[in-house]
Amino acid sequence: MMDQLDILQIGAAIGGWLGAALTFFSPFEADSRFHWTGLSAFILLGTGLYLVQRHRSKADAGNWVRFLFPPALYSTQSSWVDVKVYFANRLIKPLISMISLPVNVVIMTVFASLVMSTRNEADPMGASAGAVIVASILVAILFDLAYYVTHRMTHESDVLWPFHKLHHSAEVLTPITAKRNHPVFNILLTLVTAAIAAPISGVIYGLFGVVEFTTIFGLTLLIAVMNVTGGALRHSHIWLGFGPVLSRIFISPAQHQIHHSMAVRHHDKNYGLTLAIWDWMFGTLYVPAAREDLEFGVADRFGRPEPQVHSTLKAAYLVPFQECGAALQARSAAAEETCS
Repeated sequence: MMDQLDILQIGAAIGGWLGAALTFFSPFEADSRFHWTGLSAFILLGTGLYLVQRHRSKADAGNWVRFLFPPALYSTQSSWVDVKVYFANRLIKPLISMISLPVNVVIMTVFASLVMSTRNEADPMGASAGAVIVASILVAILFDLAYYVTHRMTHESDVLWPFHKLHHSAEVLTPITAKRNHPVFNILLTLVTAAIAAPISGVIYGLFGVVEFTTIFGLTLLIAVMNVTGGALRHSHIWLGFGPVLSRIFISPAQHQIHHSMAVRHHDKNYGLTLAIWDWMFGTLYVPAAREDLEFGVADRFGRPEPQVHSTLKAAYLVPFQECGAALQARSAAAEETCS
């Protein structure tokens, strides 16, 4: 007979897939920057910055709606590709989510083995509120590290870069640009998370006897923190920095906008999702002293803009495979030349 942990494991796997399938039909995405908390923070923080700008200029800063949503940005070809990629990815999200099943399976398997050996079987889920909170924070930090590793890896590998290049080829930033990701990048992020964060998360859950996260407004801790601190502003024209101290702990919207900059001084900086500590530790942190003028898109190591190769949905999906194939051929040719 199946025990309670078996049922939890199966339920987590099935629930994850069904949740992804139902997400497409919801007005706001669950556990993302498109959740109502992220969109609300965008409006509230954006409005606050609009009022500050209007006060400092001692003049009308322009129409409030146009300040938040400039038509010149949202009517570009780049933004239109953002929208196409977003909806295309939502259509195939249930299939992509099936690959995330190993994450739940690994976590629950490790948890099951630990909880059976370390806790009272009569009360395997008797964790205190404090234990749940601590475990949730530790797991959130782990998942943030997994994102940093994946993100940096896609920048530094000539084979993987084409699949992340789609995201960086956006010539303007709007909140929906956050979803301008190739499915291969999303799959890679899932697999790296499974390899790095899932096993250790299972250990943490087992040691603390925890089977659920601390959630805020129904969001996991990592996404909740990012949303309420302006996660949706990260891909926008609105500059919001956290200052010289907090910017070494959390990635501000301004720091992520710098990550998208074509300027040479900004290349390979600020890989973090929510936390800046990984960039700080590994030498990839860039904290601006003041607002900087930025140009977005893909540039070579000299800062020269590269041509736009993702002007259609078809190109956005297929060109990365072509560029990845070319990179593999170049590697093979270089290896043969070295051997000869």
